[in-house]
Amino acid sequence: MTHLIETWQKPSCVHALQTTCFLDNESFDIHPQYANPNQLNSLCRQFSLPHAPIFLQQVHQATVIEYKQIPSIDFQFKADACFTRQPGIVCAVMTADCLPVLLTDSAGSFVAAVHCGWRSLFHNILPETLELINPNHDVFVWLGPCIQQPQYEVDESFVNNYLKHHPDAHTAFTPIVAGKSQASLYQMATIQLRKLGIKNISQSNECTFLDDRYYSWRANETHQRMASMLWLKSP
Repeated sequence: MTHLIETWQKPSCVHALQTTCFLDNESFDIHPQYANPNQLNSLCRQFSLPHAPIFLQQVHQATVIEYKQIPSIDFQFKADACFTRQPGIVCAVMTADCLPVLLTDSAGSFVAAVHCGWRSLFHNILPETLELINPNHDVFVWLGPCIQQPQYEVDESFVNNYLKHHPDAHTAFTPIVAGKSQASLYQMATIQLRKLGIKNISQSNECTFLDDRYYSWRANETHQRMASMLWLKSP
């Protein structure tokens, strides 16, 4: 079921939410093109969202947007990460196998949501996001549900290309047969975060490919999506 994220170490002023395929025991798709307005209203009521989530046009690159006010429409910005320092603004990303990453700091001075497919990670979206935010306190990170390593098979050219640009990422790949490896989005992200000195990293450890609570592109090429979102509670 759609749920607040309670297992992540974060300040009490930071609220975080993970949607699933279900809301109130009914099928639920957060994608703006398919979402049921009544369900969105129910989501906001149940989890005390300050407003309905507004989504980026995610393009698998490393563009980061700062929200200084609530965005007016979905897909207004082509980007794969958003952050805000303002209370009452929801930062959200959509996924269906890619890795959602949520960030804040010990002071609750900002919140950020990052869509980490392999392309965004290849283009250093996490360092780009944190460079723009420039946090002054310890950063807390949550790695959400995504396709896990045993189910994420890639070929040799993929591995070689990734390692050419990220030579320290060998532990993100496990060879299985000639020319094939299993890739870990968690490891790709964690390696980048550790290089930035970030130690407080939590993981949901849920696999979207295997867990029928989540949508999976690799499992069935669905256009349906989950969302990972967070916001700073207004004083």
